[in-house]
Amino acid sequence: RAAAALLAVTLMLIMAEGATAKEMSESEKEKARESALKGLDKPLEKMRAKELLVLLKERGVDCKECRGAEKSFLIQKVRENLHLPVKNKINQENAKGKDESVDDIMAKLKGMPGMENIKVYGRDDIEKMAKQFGNKGDL
Repeated sequence: RAAAALLAVTLMLIMAEGATAKEMSESEKEKARESALKGLDKPLEKMRAKELLVLLKERGVDCKECRGAEKSFLIQKVRENLHLPVKNKINQENAKGKDESVDDIMAKLKGMPGMENIKVYGRDDIEKMAKQFGNKGDL
């Protein structure tokens, strides 16, 4: 614990003095990566692509080639940049809130003229159908 605290203080001092992550030695970068990995909720391999993109965005990494990229590429990119300090913490709850607002919009479509007999399926409905009829391919 003392070593982790010392590392955190050292990193804060480096950043306070205006040093950039490029000026960190490779061993300091590796220690910072290990510390950041331990602080994550789950391993990178178990994260969704959206969660990996959030990790990059939080650290200010602009990655145009990451959009639509393979998950293995995203994991590699996150590992390369995980030593960078978090600039903007993105609340995962806010991302979930966006899904809920989409559900609200879809529910409002049901009341539109000409849409009375249309069934709008949400994520829960699709997952329920997949369980009911067996998951035959990606949904």
